[in-house]
Amino acid sequence: MEEVLVFQHDPFEDLGFFAEVLEKQGAEYRVLRLFHGEMPTEDWDRVKALILLGGQMHVGEEDDFPFLRWEKKIIRAAIDEAVPILGICLGAQLIAATMGAPVFHGAVKEIGWSPISITPHGQVDSLLGYLPENATVFQWHGDGFELPSGAVRLASSIHFKNQAFRLGKSIYGLQFHLEVTPSMIERWIDQRSKDLALAPYVLADKILADTQKYAPTLKYYGERFLSEFVRRATQSRRRDKERGQPIL
Repeated sequence: MEEVLVFQHDPFEDLGFFAEVLEKQGAEYRVLRLFHGEMPTEDWDRVKALILLGGQMHVGEEDDFPFLRWEKKIIRAAIDEAVPILGICLGAQLIAATMGAPVFHGAVKEIGWSPISITPHGQVDSLLGYLPENATVFQWHGDGFELPSGAVRLASSIHFKNQAFRLGKSIYGLQFHLEVTPSMIERWIDQRSKDLALAPYVLADKILADTQKYAPTLKYYGERFLSEFVRRATQSRRRDKERGQPIL
């Protein structure tokens, strides 16, 4: 049976609510905890799609996190073979870096709930088009990226012009987090006091208060987005097999 392969870079950045969505969609999935040295052993022709989760490392820290070097090669191969990919935060930065786009430290850290603007391309996109033109989402990052060659910008924010992109028909990068749950946010606040200390304009109490206000809507956004991504991935891989195209 085909499965969605998930790359997890950090013990505190898991699938979150997306695990529930995958189960509801009846999608088989397997999580590889790269931080524990786990590597794929199954046949690649069973892979329906890749989901690349977030993490606190920079895409260039290959000496400290050797799996990043290996992961970029997998992403490159997946792109070449039209495997659907969803990159979240670090995952989006890894797609950009693999495609030769610069990934940089931003002037500020975006932490907490903040608005993004959906571009005209994003407003007609089948995965993001149901979001309002100005949507409040959850952020936790200090790095940003330039748009990969050939990619279409789908969303932006005041501090980071590239918040979401689509490459081709089935490769998506999101700088923000649609997968987070309130418990994940509480855990990040507890575990990442250094990030908060470096961003004195971010107040933990406000993040928690905003979570009560915005989390239910984010859950709706996340379910709509991932459900459509899985549906599209299923159709894409079925077409590739019917045409006899190689898979990874």
